[in-house]
Amino acid sequence: MVHPADDLARTLTNALHTGDLDTLVSTLHAQGRLQGRPAQLISNLRPIITAAQRDYVSLLRPPADFHAWLSGVLLTNADGTPAKPNTRTSRVLTLRALYRALRQLGIITGDPLLDFHAPPAERRSDPLPTRETIQTLIDAARPDPALHAALLLLWHHAVPIATLLRLRWDAFNPHERTLLRNDVVSPLTPAAATAVERLHHRAGYDPLFEDTLDVVAPRRMFPYDSPDALRLRILHVTRDATLPFMPPGALRRAALRDHARSATHLGYLNTTHYDRVVQLAQTLTDEQ
Repeated sequence: MVHPADDLARTLTNALHTGDLDTLVSTLHAQGRLQGRPAQLISNLRPIITAAQRDYVSLLRPPADFHAWLSGVLLTNADGTPAKPNTRTSRVLTLRALYRALRQLGIITGDPLLDFHAPPAERRSDPLPTRETIQTLIDAARPDPALHAALLLLWHHAVPIATLLRLRWDAFNPHERTLLRNDVVSPLTPAAATAVERLHHRAGYDPLFEDTLDVVAPRRMFPYDSPDALRLRILHVTRDATLPFMPPGALRRAALRDHARSATHLGYLNTTHYDRVVQLAQTLTDEQ
């Protein structure tokens, strides 16, 4: 009798080799291992799978020049037109998510995209999203408490992505509504504090039972295991809301433009450095 895990691995491996994206994506999506709309996931993966079959490149056992090959594939669409930066980004993020699912199932052991430098989603000279566009994204993310809180910490407080991903609940003081980020205690805006409180309660904290504060304290605040996982979730929400993709870095820079209240508010110990950064951000905004 074939073990269910072996049968699943055989099904997924065969689907990847034959380019059967319907089976590949629907199977992983049904198991909750691949998030997003199946049709969009298939659309993101199809150019890569098609090119791999054309060039006889194994995606399960990539060749030594895999990164160079993938970079070339990402540059163009199927019709030969140049792929937009955000299109390239969405394809890489979906491929990363696919590889993560395959690792979880034991079908592959390493990460074929380790150290792969994905094409940037935007240039620093590109205009930042407007306040109104970012607020629309915040509103669209409200049904997802984790993403809603993460976006507000990025936009209202310019929390670095690495810091955001490693935050634990002991860094949040629900009584004072502050967040410890590295060496700075930041007072949160009312909107950010409310979003973080909602997530805190979902994690198990109940203000009526003070002992729950210590129980929740060592747990991670956010479920994202990598920056790409956060970017992929933002990508899904922006697409569903018919918004342009807004990278976390752009939201952080917009914080300097839209929410520069004080040095501690944005996590700066050095007031002089904070003043210079804000002045530069405002200058770039004026130039746009």
